[in-house]
Amino acid sequence: MMYLHWAILAPLSLLMAIVGRLLCPILPLFVEEDGYLPDWLWWFQTPDNPCDGDEGHWERHPGTDAWSTYKRRMAWFWRNVAYGFDIEILGAKCKAGDFLEESGDLETDTKPAHSGWVYRELKRDGKAIYWQFYFVYQYPFWKSRCIRGNLGWKLWDYEGETVTVQWTGMINPLFGAE
Repeated sequence: MMYLHWAILAPLSLLMAIVGRLLCPILPLFVEEDGYLPDWLWWFQTPDNPCDGDEGHWERHPGTDAWSTYKRRMAWFWRNVAYGFDIEILGAKCKAGDFLEESGDLETDTKPAHSGWVYRELKRDGKAIYWQFYFVYQYPFWKSRCIRGNLGWKLWDYEGETVTVQWTGMINPLFGAE
């Protein structure tokens, strides 16, 4: 049932990804003084970072003039399309006391590159209610690229407290690896 729940939400996320990418050129015009979008555009906001992005994003898109700021913000919205929607509307409502069960290779990652997979289930009262399947395969012939997938909900963000974690459905066959 939890897999069906995830699959039913997929078309909503896809629709918002299309809408968000169409709005990418316009959204930077609404960023407020504090660097965030107004509440009525929160579905397109990344709650953990302002619209100028994180440190790595600043390195990729430097500059503080108006044009550089616009391009950086537009790139951030493109990269993190409808992030707030996937958290607030489609996200998993985790509660303190839920139990996270993990299997697979917990070292699976892209930085540093480590091929493998991890499967997580969040259980409440002994019943699995949310899941995450994360995998990485570093190409042996192209060490700087890998295939990376993340399906389910981002349960790696759950640390035993009441929190809402993001819905995810991503497979990238050319993800950068280090």
